[in-house]
Amino acid sequence: MKPENMTIDQVEARLKEIRALLDGNEQCDVDALNAEVDALQARAAELRNEETKRRELRTRVATGEIGGTPQPVVKTDAPKARKYTADSEEYRSAWLKNMASFSDKNGTVIRLLGDLNEEERTAFTYTTGNTGSVVPTAVLNRIVELVESMSPLYDDSTQSGMTQGFGVPRHKSIEQGDAAVTNEGVANEDEEDTFDLLALTGVEIKKHVKITRKMSWQSIPAFEDWLVKHISERIAVAKETRILAQLSDATYGIAAANVLTGQAYTDANIRGILALIHGQGAKVWYANRKTIFNGLAGITDKNGRPLFLEDTTGSDPTVAGRIYGGIVKLDENIPDNVVYVGIPRLLLTNDFEALFIGRDTDMTTFVTTIGGYSLFDAGLENPLAFVKATFADTTTPFVSIPSTATVAKDDTVTIPVQAVNPVGTSVTFTSGTPAKATVDSTTGVVTGVAAGTSVITATITVGGQTYTDTCTVTVTA
Repeated sequence: MKPENMTIDQVEARLKEIRALLDGNEQCDVDALNAEVDALQARAAELRNEETKRRELRTRVATGEIGGTPQPVVKTDAPKARKYTADSEEYRSAWLKNMASFSDKNGTVIRLLGDLNEEERTAFTYTTGNTGSVVPTAVLNRIVELVESMSPLYDDSTQSGMTQGFGVPRHKSIEQGDAAVTNEGVANEDEEDTFDLLALTGVEIKKHVKITRKMSWQSIPAFEDWLVKHISERIAVAKETRILAQLSDATYGIAAANVLTGQAYTDANIRGILALIHGQGAKVWYANRKTIFNGLAGITDKNGRPLFLEDTTGSDPTVAGRIYGGIVKLDENIPDNVVYVGIPRLLLTNDFEALFIGRDTDMTTFVTTIGGYSLFDAGLENPLAFVKATFADTTTPFVSIPSTATVAKDDTVTIPVQAVNPVGTSVTFTSGTPAKATVDSTTGVVTGVAAGTSVITATITVGGQTYTDTCTVTVTA
């Protein structure tokens, strides 16, 4: 049904359906829904204005202002006052209008989105009477959803909302051996894990945006989109920054043995990283776009097959692909050539307070600041559940091949290029001792000629300078 043909109940029912759709996981056309919401809100305003005129007209007729003879006023039971909450559309629009406003030096409120209508004023007064100005549920949900989508580590973590008493049960050691079978009535001496409870009190996250009297928006939903986007971006970066800082902290984060530096983009190093991770659960890789596609995406296994398999489904914009079955996620908050790999469910995060958003006007500049406040913290339950690996700068050209290989006389073996930078650079192979082994200069296929060894060299040329790596091939009789 078109909005212009709807009743007020039908409008509210459809808005509720749209909220449910946006809060769910279904794919939806956001632009189309945005246009529909504009039309629905316009229809709702039209119906409310019409109802107001009807009430005024009925009052004038009943009192005799119209039609001459005063008509007796029939007493009816007063309609029950409507209850408003942070879920109400009227409160939502009132809150947004209050956010987009200024107070001049005389205390006069100037609203960029227009004055509150009667129902909006009632909804705002009713909802904030005992709690103060709370963020509308729909706005809060949109911000939370955006923050999570822009903070992959936070989104994947085990989240809680404890106002106090939050701590990380930090795995410390195993006091006894593996589980054992015992006789009936005999106490067991199974494995015992010991933990330290590390208390976390939270850090304040304060981010803001500024609006001036020259700024304007076509509608309330347009202002909501702008506000949600900018507040979410700032809160997301702040939360992710705190998580990364905690992961790098010796007390709350990754064990020193799992912090690696000077890594090369090779299959051997990738497998070495995975071998350091302890704990139950799916392993996830986190890195920025440059690191993923200039580094991880160029790694191949011993057979020359790429380790990184790009995701083509598009179902989750943060998922770039997979390595050894583990999801690789885009996280632009992580520096170049740094990768975090681990079991995200063992990363514990806590929001001590619900997100608060307030506003204040600077009377000297007539700039209104809208600020978001959150109390947040994080910690890693098992210090061996994550690895932080820093790789060599991929801006430096290099080529990597295995250090050793074996081939039988008159047989062949291929020397794979494990990594090359820049990706796609042509590699040339040469044999140091052709009497023992020859190599195809293009494919890297080595043929055993006689028992002994030969050093195979892989060479690339970048900017007139050559870069090499070597593999010692042993030829067996």
